[in-house]
Amino acid sequence: MTDTAATTQQTVERPAQRILAAVDFSEDSKAALVWACKFAECKESEIIVLHVVHDPVSSPGFYRRSREDAMQPMQTVAEEMMEDFLAAIETEHPELRELARVDSRLIGGLPPTRIVETAELLHVDLIVVGSRGITGLPHKLLGSTAERVVELSPGPIVVVKAKNHGKPGKKERKQQEKQRKKEKKRLKKMLKSGRLSEKEGAVNG
Repeated sequence: MTDTAATTQQTVERPAQRILAAVDFSEDSKAALVWACKFAECKESEIIVLHVVHDPVSSPGFYRRSREDAMQPMQTVAEEMMEDFLAAIETEHPELRELARVDSRLIGGLPPTRIVETAELLHVDLIVVGSRGITGLPHKLLGSTAERVVELSPGPIVVVKAKNHGKPGKKERKQQEKQRKKEKKRLKKMLKSGRLSEKEGAVNG
């Protein structure tokens, strides 16, 4: 056997690594995808961008950005939001060549379990998620998607924070204000219906 033949036999072509970047269109998930693209360029990896379509209890109407959206299925609106999300990152980071090659996917369900299940089915080597979701609510109240993914996933995970982590953007602030008003209205209704009287609240407090 010649040296050339021996070298050829010893050379085994390794399959490209797969990275799953789970996004919810928040600033942290944007930072997560940017990180994934930079990492993928170094490792020559494939990137799958996943968004789990669901109407979060903490942020109802997430896929109803306008009156027109209210007439469309959530899946259709989510597709448009994914396109806008990727286009915005491409505009802000024209140096990220990997963005042009990402495989974007949408699937329905609960984010933590769907992210882990998709990663297993697609034989993903690494999951990348943003630290804080679009709702901007404290993770101590609800438990963050990132934390649940870390708990459920048997594989490696990278959790990424945006530079302005902890400071919600204009869109997030608007959603928070809307949620606060809705909760206040709900509380007033409860007090008025007698389910919780002001006197009882004072005693319990």
